[in-house]
Amino acid sequence: MKPENSPSQMQLWQRVQAWARLLCKKETPWRAKAIIAFAILYLISPFDLIPDWIMGFGLLDDLTLVSILVAWAIRIAEKHNKT
Repeated sequence: MKPENSPSQMQLWQRVQAWARLLCKKETPWRAKAIIAFAILYLISPFDLIPDWIMGFGLLDDLTLVSILVAWAIRIAEKHNKT
């Protein structure tokens, strides 16, 4: 029996795919690409603002910082596309 992903997991995966497309588009400003690249590096880096072993808070800082960075990069890309 094949395991199925929950709807929330599928939505997260779709968002990650959208971020990857934004990172790979030629039209995306270099600042937005740099911010997304930094967010990805922060996620995979063993160094964090709050260590992951601290119950709950370690992952919460990762999610918060990455969400802020990606929102910032999207805002930059949207402003660039309007002009």
